[in-house]
Amino acid sequence: MLYSKLYAGGMSTENLMAAQDRFLALWNTYQAAWSGVSDGERQQMLDDSVSPDCVYTDPASVSRGHRELTAKMQATQRNFPGARFRNDKFAQHHGQAVSSWTMLDGTGSAIFTGTSYARYGDDGRLAQMTGFFEPVR
Repeated sequence: MLYSKLYAGGMSTENLMAAQDRFLALWNTYQAAWSGVSDGERQQMLDDSVSPDCVYTDPASVSRGHRELTAKMQATQRNFPGARFRNDKFAQHHGQAVSSWTMLDGTGSAIFTGTSYARYGDDGRLAQMTGFFEPVR
């Protein structure tokens, strides 16, 4: 298998794929928290996937901790009702990840595309998320 040759002497292919699946599941939970879910659901998703002292940045803002991040997510839903993310590509290694994504509006039409970079904390949850994006033309 290609991974076995690439990582000879390192992490086993099975462990590598298990780590990929685990970090992707956390990333997907974080992305889902941006959607039009209830405040309680959003908080549970953040508790499960994001460290309480996280830092989120994008070209227009900085949010520190769950409270500020939640406010950013709520504002996104006010500005783009029903918006949600589609993860188009995800890669991770050594506690960091990169994701290419599309933000869809409530009708399923693409409104933004972007790339996000993340670092996972010692507790395994997301600790730092940085988003880069542009509107779909």
